[in-house]
Amino acid sequence: MAGFSPAEPNIMKRTYQPSKRTRKQQFGFRARMKTEKGQDILRRRRKAGRWRLLPKGVEVPFKRHTRQHTPKGTAQARPTY
Repeated sequence: MAGFSPAEPNIMKRTYQPSKRTRKQQFGFRARMKTEKGQDILRRRRKAGRWRLLPKGVEVPFKRHTRQHTPKGTAQARPTY
């Protein structure tokens, strides 16, 4: 077989790779309200008397606009206009 070596076992990644951003974008309130089917989900959950309309963990905020890959001391100075 091409690309397979007995010294290097073929290790697969696990299915669930958690990310706060993608979870919020897929299952958040704004995502549900965007489509008719999503609104139906919220409607059904309200009708059932659910205390939580969205899955657990969606309400957790994630940091936006962070410079996590900029090495310390090499931050670009903002241009002055």
